[in-house]
Amino acid sequence: MQVVRKRRRSALERRKALTGRIFCYFWVVGFLLFVATPLVQSLTYAFGKVEISMGNVKVSPNGWNNFARAFTTDAEFLPLLFDSLTVILIDVLLVTFFSLFVAVMLNRRFRGRALLRTIFFLPVIITSGALIYVMQSDVSAQFAGQSAQAGMPMLQTVDFKQTLLTLTGNNPAVVVLTDAIDRVYQIIWKSGVQILLFIAGLQAISPALYESAEVEGSTGWESFWKITLPMISPIIVINLVYTIIDSFTDYNNTLLRYIQDVAFGTTLDYGYSAALAWIFFAVISVILALSVGILSRRVFYMND
Repeated sequence: MQVVRKRRRSALERRKALTGRIFCYFWVVGFLLFVATPLVQSLTYAFGKVEISMGNVKVSPNGWNNFARAFTTDAEFLPLLFDSLTVILIDVLLVTFFSLFVAVMLNRRFRGRALLRTIFFLPVIITSGALIYVMQSDVSAQFAGQSAQAGMPMLQTVDFKQTLLTLTGNNPAVVVLTDAIDRVYQIIWKSGVQILLFIAGLQAISPALYESAEVEGSTGWESFWKITLPMISPIIVINLVYTIIDSFTDYNNTLLRYIQDVAFGTTLDYGYSAALAWIFFAVISVILALSVGILSRRVFYMND
């Protein structure tokens, strides 16, 4: 009997491994076809000086000069990098906590739960289509300006942030609070995928664990910290990685806009722009490695 069970288990494990490899093979094929060539070309540009004349591209070796220029000569790059990292840190924390809170609420049984899940996931569907280009444009700003001129003060907002900062003397705590309030719309807009992942993790938790805790006299708050949070800790790591990448590649990122302006603006400096992009990529990789390395030590797996 044990031999039969071992054979069944090994067959199941081989099937799971094959399924995982198939998913990886698709990624490898897509990477080789669509990503590998531009990646190597951008790396060549980063270590060279790109000259364009009569439709021809000439790349001459330039060593580490483009990278050294970013840290020694360019007065805009480091401040933009620091500002981007600060904004991303705040956004990642807010999105993670907000999506976890909403997921816990949506995991309860009540009328209209499916509708609310759809509403929170709707921004993901919208931003994957053509409407993202409308959002990136200044159409909404133009509409707001025309409406205000037409006598529609409802579209005008009061600068509560500046008022609070003036009253509190630019208190650092108030600055953080007002920045978080300013990002409420962005936080809700970016939390769709994370909420669904958290809901999937919450639904995978066995109700028997909560029933046993309730019998032992555990409160809802204690059950959350002792059962819910440890059981969804792998989902927290996944959401953290996704949110970091999503924040770095967001179209509102000032550093990304600066890199695009260097390449496609008046200077058309493709070599320096490629070097900035690779520095940006290295920063993302280091932050992801540190985040996953630190949090992975706290992750709880049921099979352990």
